[in-house]
Amino acid sequence: PSQSASMDRDPSAKDLIKKKLIVNGRVELAEILSKHWDTALEEYAQSLWEASGHESNLEKELVQSFQKEFLRVGYTEEQAALWIESLERTRTLQTATHLTASEGPTFFATHHLALMGIPDGESYLVAAYSGVPYANAAWSGCLNFSAELELEEILSAKAPGFSVLLKSDRDRRRDTSERRISLIPGTFRDAQVFGSEISEKQESLSAHWNDSLKPLMPSAGSGSSFSSWASGFCHNQAKKLFPDSNIVYFDINEVIRNYLLEILPQSQNRFRGMLLNAKHFQKILGSSGVETPLFSINSKHGNRIRMEPLFLRENRLEGQNYSMNMEEEKLVQMLQERTLCPGLFIGFSVLVYLNGLNCLGSFEQVEYLARFKKIWQHFEFEGAVPQEQLQTRRLSCGRMISKDGKPVYPLDLILGKKAELEKPQTFSEWMEPLFPRLGLHS
Repeated sequence: PSQSASMDRDPSAKDLIKKKLIVNGRVELAEILSKHWDTALEEYAQSLWEASGHESNLEKELVQSFQKEFLRVGYTEEQAALWIESLERTRTLQTATHLTASEGPTFFATHHLALMGIPDGESYLVAAYSGVPYANAAWSGCLNFSAELELEEILSAKAPGFSVLLKSDRDRRRDTSERRISLIPGTFRDAQVFGSEISEKQESLSAHWNDSLKPLMPSAGSGSSFSSWASGFCHNQAKKLFPDSNIVYFDINEVIRNYLLEILPQSQNRFRGMLLNAKHFQKILGSSGVETPLFSINSKHGNRIRMEPLFLRENRLEGQNYSMNMEEEKLVQMLQERTLCPGLFIGFSVLVYLNGLNCLGSFEQVEYLARFKKIWQHFEFEGAVPQEQLQTRRLSCGRMISKDGKPVYPLDLILGKKAELEKPQTFSEWMEPLFPRLGLHS
């Protein structure tokens, strides 16, 4: 029998899984899953969009930062205004995804769930996170697809370096069912996505993609912004997969970069004052008992580039191989150059604590937002969101699975592969495909 069926017969399954999650350190997820175990999936999806009770206006600096990012990735002023108006009404962002060239079954499920509950007429803002290395679990620098496709169905055998790509694909198939085509050189595998540029390799492949993909791909000129290209490509893929929805993809780290560049020159800004009061800020950060990175950069390791998190220590930002003063002039310069990427804590402090946005997120996000919430209680900002109104449990994740148990990739569907999807009825059934990844059953 299926795992779901055995769970239905065993009323203690919910309590057992809750205990296992708590033992594994997933306290927030345990509470969410326990509370919504038998909740109808559509009802749960609608709850993701419920108002938080915090209704003050978004900071003008944040609104301007969103607008700049929408224009940067190629949308019109009219589109940008439409999306900002919708955000001001719903106060909701999708923050579960990493910025990537094409998404896999987990991010696909995230969108499916969120769109199931979105209020009529509203826009779906996908705030993709670029403060990750290319070789993260979502493989940001790759086109991701399933074992149902052959490489030649995606890329012409006449493409430069096709034989190398084919060998890599055959080697990978011996170890895993995950398939991908890398768009980046191997030396950038560990580099951060934020601020990166389209490689010569990606440009050389651009004329050789499947005819169904080429119209969805923005121009891929070497040296231009990778995140603009990826945002546009994912947006166009989503329009194919969710034709009735108004979806926009963008780089949330760029939004936070814009915001910091707006507030750092403002001597009276409270958040700016906190950032630059290094001694006091470090004491507050230390209250959680876990060292929390504030930014990240790329650093050289031989002939490779590697993303390096930076922590606040004394009055300096320090990583494994890099150190800099935590001072306004240096921060502004490096943010302008896009060599300094704002991290999770700063980003969610702006979005959630200062502006009261509901950030739909992964099972990892609900845990670190709970930790951040304990840090925020030591802040004293006039106009910040009261602790009881902070939304940190908007869990939006899952995994798209076909009825024959295979993962479903967006790229497969775009290229014409058919898949009959599972139709779980309750939230626990929806979450079940993630259980192995959570260490809940083999």
